[in-house]
Amino acid sequence: MKIFKKIGLFFVITFVFTILLSGVQQLLGIDPAQVSLPQFGPGMAALVMLRLFKKDEVKLTVTLRGIHPLQYLVAVVLPLVVPVVLFLVYNQFVAPISVPSISGTAFLMMLVGIMLGAFGEELGWRGYAQNLLTRERNHVVAFLVVGILWGVWHIGYFQNGPIFMLFFVFSTIGYSAVMGWLVQDANSNVVLPTLFHFSVNVGFFILQEAAADLLVAALNGLVWIGTAVLIALRSKKRYQSANKPQFVAGQ
Repeated sequence: MKIFKKIGLFFVITFVFTILLSGVQQLLGIDPAQVSLPQFGPGMAALVMLRLFKKDEVKLTVTLRGIHPLQYLVAVVLPLVVPVVLFLVYNQFVAPISVPSISGTAFLMMLVGIMLGAFGEELGWRGYAQNLLTRERNHVVAFLVVGILWGVWHIGYFQNGPIFMLFFVFSTIGYSAVMGWLVQDANSNVVLPTLFHFSVNVGFFILQEAAADLLVAALNGLVWIGTAVLIALRSKKRYQSANKPQFVAGQ
């Protein structure tokens, strides 16, 4: 099966698991603020794809070895910088907002739930789909395709309108680009993408009171799509440099 058909099949299976897990969550009465079961849809879809296409030899790895401390820092801090800046700008120039107030215990439980959900998603989006596309095509194609699919998968955001959704997809493309850049030497390791995704969702918690505002979505989306463009240009430059003909004296 061709690569894009595989990614399409992965996306369909992801949606099936997402719907099923959403039903299980409602049936069991599990609070989404503690853990979101649908977030495990992409990871479960990845496991199915690995079972169906063993010859692809895609391996999902979770290891702390071989990761530079600066990579951890970037993965955790960078996704928080943008929402914090947006929070300050919005609070100063648009309307007063505040970080939701919850108890320490509830906050810790929320963080655990966010981390688990991020891991469930990243097994699929980065560990399988983006990893496979990078190997079969290149980094840019991989983060573009997966970024778009990942964004569209958040169907709940369509209720905010098509323009809002467009900017949201801009942001998921940017997130995918940065995560691809972070793990370019170990594409199947989901540790860094999980940490990055965790911080992204913590950032959304910080901006919760203004998260549905089109202005916030636009600014966030433009920042991240701009980052994706820079990474794509850098990737193109590296490719051209690697394939530049070498002149050898005497030939």
